[in-house]
Amino acid sequence: MSRPAVIFDLDDTLIVEEAFAMASLRDALAVLPGVDPTAHAAEALESIRSVWRRGADFAVCVELGFASWEGLWSDFAGNHGVLARLHAWAPTYRAEAWAAVAGVFGVDDPALVDEAADRFEAAQRAGHPAIDGMRPALDAVSARYPVGLLTNGPSDIQRLKLAQAGLADAFGAVVVSGEVGVGKPSPEVFATVLDRLGADPDSSVMVGDSWERDVVGALGAGMRAVWIADGRPAPDSDPRVTVVDSVRELDALLL
Repeated sequence: MSRPAVIFDLDDTLIVEEAFAMASLRDALAVLPGVDPTAHAAEALESIRSVWRRGADFAVCVELGFASWEGLWSDFAGNHGVLARLHAWAPTYRAEAWAAVAGVFGVDDPALVDEAADRFEAAQRAGHPAIDGMRPALDAVSARYPVGLLTNGPSDIQRLKLAQAGLADAFGAVVVSGEVGVGKPSPEVFATVLDRLGADPDSSVMVGDSWERDVVGALGAGMRAVWIADGRPAPDSDPRVTVVDSVRELDALLL
């Protein structure tokens, strides 16, 4: 008999990630003279991304699902050996990224730039807010099925997010792309979390907000998927995919 499991994504499925990172960036930009944090946040992020893309391990970061803003507060410690070079480059990246921001806005005050960098990191480390209704939905599902977490990101910050959200012990298995050296949507990383749970793909479900990484990845691994649309239209129609607007709908859906 097949053993089912429910696998959850972390960022923007259980906790707020992208919007929180942008809020942290706006908080950091507020210390730079002449910079409107709201009007200039996208421009600042693009200057950060330009440095990120030039990194020697950019292709690895794409494969593992690392965002440019994660490099501004992760030191990539405790990760798979494939990230050793990225770990060594991290301090240089942060310095060059914030220098790029300063250059875009004509800020010539290293102390203020350092303050902006510190403010961003402090804001990110303060704890990411939970998605509304996340904990009751997770508890309801875990009362009926084995649950796992499959998240792309560096080990140090993903583990910190879990701890701060009170989720460190909520899963029977936690797989972080930075730790195993493989990221979603690779079928291999889905197989890893299922194997750790002793679950079968054909009776298991992946729950996540990314169509490309969570949904397409799960289908490629032989699983079904629940896509957290949050008001977005589904890119495709597939009988193996259930579309919901919020993680709050899981309790009724997975009965």
